Amino acid sequence: MRILTVIVAVLLSLFSTAVMSYISMAIPVGPWIAPTLALIAIVLFGIFCRARHNCSQQIALATIGGSVGGILATALGFYFTTLYFLDADLFNLWLENPKYFMFVISGISLTAGVFGIWVANIFEQKLIYKDKLSFPVAELVNKTIFAQKQARKSLELLFGFVSNTVFCFFRDGLGAYKSIIPTSITLVPKLQFFTFYIPAIRLDFWPMLWALGFVTGHLVAIPLAVGVISKIMLVRPIHDLAFKDVAWMEFMITFCSGMVLASAIFGLFKTPKALFQSIKNSFKKKKLSPAFQVDQDGQSNQPVQADQPKKSFFAKTNVIETIIMSALFFGFLTYFKFSFLSQLYIFLFSFICTYQISIIAGKIGLAPMGKFATFVMVPALFIFSLDYVQVVLIATFVGVCCGVVADILFGRKIAQLADISVSKVKFYQYLGVIVSSLFVGVVFLFLIKHFQLGSKQLFAIRAQNRWMLINTLKNATSFNYYVLILGVIFGFVLSKARVSPLLVLGGLFMPINITLGLVIGGIGALFVKNRERMYPFWSGVYAAGSIWMLIRAIF
Repeated sequence: MRILTVIVAVLLSLFSTAVMSYISMAIPVGPWIAPTLALIAIVLFGIFCRARHNCSQQIALATIGGSVGGILATALGFYFTTLYFLDADLFNLWLENPKYFMFVISGISLTAGVFGIWVANIFEQKLIYKDKLSFPVAELVNKTIFAQKQARKSLELLFGFVSNTVFCFFRDGLGAYKSIIPTSITLVPKLQFFTFYIPAIRLDFWPMLWALGFVTGHLVAIPLAVGVISKIMLVRPIHDLAFKDVAWMEFMITFCSGMVLASAIFGLFKTPKALFQSIKNSFKKKKLSPAFQVDQDGQSNQPVQADQPKKSFFAKTNVIETIIMSALFFGFLTYFKFSFLSQLYIFLFSFICTYQISIIAGKIGLAPMGKFATFVMVPALFIFSLDYVQVVLIATFVGVCCGVVADILFGRKIAQLADISVSKVKFYQYLGVIVSSLFVGVVFLFLIKHFQLGSKQLFAIRAQNRWMLINTLKNATSFNYYVLILGVIFGFVLSKARVSPLLVLGGLFMPINITLGLVIGGIGALFVKNRERMYPFWSGVYAAGSIWMLIRAIF
């Protein structure tokens, strides 16, 4: 049984790494892939496991091991690819040397991944057993795995997978087989009303986008819709009326750079306060909790472990793990010529940020990696003499370790709910980090060489956002200040309205047909009373679309 679990965990790790590598560079969101992996694991164990009713813990372990690769690849797609927009010549030079390119990506992945596990080991007792944070994604995955209707969920997943695979085949064709379904239809042709310019709006028949929009819901639909409407009703008219002497693309980059700068400033003011408060709360004494909890209906839940006695630092995390983590961390940064002082800075602030993001993930199920990557990167840009490679590596390291620590704690929470020993979970989580770190370089090399960064398929809007921020901070004098200030004001208004400026940027910058697909899925989710019931079907659609993309790229 353990051999089967390891094989499935490795397969899920490869799958999540490949899928999220593409997703993170194609669209501005990185949804948690663990619920989809749980459904796939249910199908696989249903086929190969004889004692099907006894496989739930094995399904959980395989899912926990496989999910790490997804968040790791997401952070790399968001931050590492920024280097291409900062220094395309250097990035392409690395691509021409595949071994070195894969070494850099695998090195930063393994270093940050091990750092994330090390931090999770330290805070696991406090966040899961003492503070009893819910970790919503863990609860969703646990419900999926231990649900009584596993067979029904499996069929819904398979139906979504098969139906989208058949649809993609007839839409795109393959080899000698020609497509018989159009890839898109034009809903609105190009229109011009006075100063309002409406570009041609096409609906792409891309079910994977609808699936992603459905899963992320209003979190994506509203900001992207705001971006598209703002481009038509606000940004383009401002350019045509007041800045005709500035080229449209230059105007857009400057305006959006102002939005990114506003978002960074807003985050830099809020983040220190949140970090200070979380550190302050960690020293507060808490009363012991009863061994059982009672829900809002007055019904007793399953037994919950009472607060654990305080342990020394080295009892929380193994000494050998600490030595390995330190060797990877200081060795990797020394190779890229970081000064010792800058290494200590990165270590300290990455540790603080991963703790804070663990609390956020435990409470609301989100991991806002970008905010903390910016918080560590921007001061380092001014304090130390850093080149573009070092700046990108700092953002990437913080992003990966913040994402990994959240995913690791999700896994530990699943283990608590499913009564699985921590030692078993740690084995599969280390396995997931190692497998995905070794594989992710191959995937990135293949995708970037085949599709090209900045193209419609790999627009990499998150990387472009960070490029704008770094470029603004380093070369502020080269911008049109009036346009930059307008972007800053718009970014602050969005932040105050609690609309993510970075997702609005997706609506401003991304091709409108891609944005429309995500918005359609998000709006569709608003009309469904119980979205969770539809997750198996849309997870199958999502998985099929991802695999089909890889098949087309290969053939």
